[in-house]
Amino acid sequence: MALTLQQLQANLDSINQAIGDKVSRVRFPDGRDVTYRSMAELREAKADIEDQIRTYGGASDSKSTLAQHRRGDGFPGRDFRGGPLVTRESY
Repeated sequence: MALTLQQLQANLDSINQAIGDKVSRVRFPDGRDVTYRSMAELREAKADIEDQIRTYGGASDSKSTLAQHRRGDGFPGRDFRGGPLVTRESY
């Protein structure tokens, strides 16, 4: 059964709490009690939940999204109206 986004986030919160407290036993909101063998295994579980959250609802597997912006249509050294760029050095 697939978990809801809220359930995934609650599970992630439980994992983060355990990592912060440096304990290997996690009690999840649904009542499950899981004891991990190491902090590395706990971090792997965290990464798995983060991946599930990232891909929830068919989202991309990408870990980040970059926005590209362009200021003006001119080439470097011109302001947005096409005139020379005024800088502090040109005062």
